[in-house]
Amino acid sequence: MRNSYDRIWYVSKYANIAKYGADTRQAYFCKEFVKMGYDVTLLLSNSSHLYSTLPQFRGPFKKETYNGVNVVWLNVIQYQNPNSIFRILSWIHFELLVLIYGLKNRKVKPDVVIASSLSILSAISGSIFKRCLRSKFIFEVRDIWPQSLIELKGLKRSHPLVCFLSWVEKLGYRRSDVIVGTMGRLRLHVERQIKEFKNVTCIPHGVSVEFYENEQVEIEKCYVERYFSVHKPNLVYAGSFNQAYKLSRFIALAKNAKGVDVNFILIGDGPEAEKLKEQSKGISNLTIASKVNRAALNSVLRHADVLLHSFDEKPVFKYGVSPNKFVDYMYAGKPTICIGNVYCPMLEESGAGVVIAPDDAQAFYESVNDYLKMSKEEKVELGIRSRQYILNELSYEKLAEKYSELFSN
Repeated sequence: MRNSYDRIWYVSKYANIAKYGADTRQAYFCKEFVKMGYDVTLLLSNSSHLYSTLPQFRGPFKKETYNGVNVVWLNVIQYQNPNSIFRILSWIHFELLVLIYGLKNRKVKPDVVIASSLSILSAISGSIFKRCLRSKFIFEVRDIWPQSLIELKGLKRSHPLVCFLSWVEKLGYRRSDVIVGTMGRLRLHVERQIKEFKNVTCIPHGVSVEFYENEQVEIEKCYVERYFSVHKPNLVYAGSFNQAYKLSRFIALAKNAKGVDVNFILIGDGPEAEKLKEQSKGISNLTIASKVNRAALNSVLRHADVLLHSFDEKPVFKYGVSPNKFVDYMYAGKPTICIGNVYCPMLEESGAGVVIAPDDAQAFYESVNDYLKMSKEEKVELGIRSRQYILNELSYEKLAEKYSELFSN
């Protein structure tokens, strides 16, 4: 057990707790830190395009307790469109309130501040708290900004927003005591940006064992009957429909599936939904299915034969990927084929799937056939190996232990 006076502030605009939609990475870590004896405060925002049920209230702050965690909601500018200027204004408003909260509570100052992107502007708050409150500053990077804006949104490096966020990014890298990344090769990017060695530790997205053991629900039978084939193998993608994943690849693979009798199912929603629906018209072996609540997702994935994912050909992905959906995929115990020039230790180390190069239909269908030809015993073994890996390597309990070692190092 840690001493109760070891105080942690976890700052993350897009964090959430189950009461208002879902426990996020930050909430799971906070609960584990509390179990270890830390006094933990989670600072988060009530404005997000990811959740529609966040608390609305008057005044700048709303405080509550959640599994021993001190949760402080910050009442900031609302927005719905993630591409809106109001999103950036919401980021700025959030950081101003974070600093006000820090000023008001400076007598109970934190020993450790974790500033988690997005919003990357939290690197400013972390830097100020380090200087003014003498706190240890851990900069947690879950998305590489502004590189993602340049590669995925097409902004130029000379764009004022990119220039500003680039300055913030370098500030966070230089001023932080430790950098935590969810990607395995983040160190390469950090050293490229600031030309100096930094303590960079990979702590990937984790697994809540409790969620998989106690919070699962069954999908309605009619959902499976509507979208899944009983005569063909089902190749399934489940997740966000966004530009970064280039899901049009699966439409092309389905359209040109010569001599391969399979059924593609794309499950989800997102900004690319209408475009994908238009592209898939007239393709009989591909279906776009409605989004599934994550608690019911495992009951859907059990009906798949092979699970699919894809990443666009962007340099930002070479630093490593550990998408949450791979945890769901691996717990379902089904093999995964990922298309892209990416580094994905989860699949490679566990043996739960393969990564193949883009635009190689032959390699894709060879991998599909290899998995479909597996014996029943081999399929069971793959499922056991996949689940064992995520429980042994990715449980929040074990990752929190690794995280806590950074507090005193």
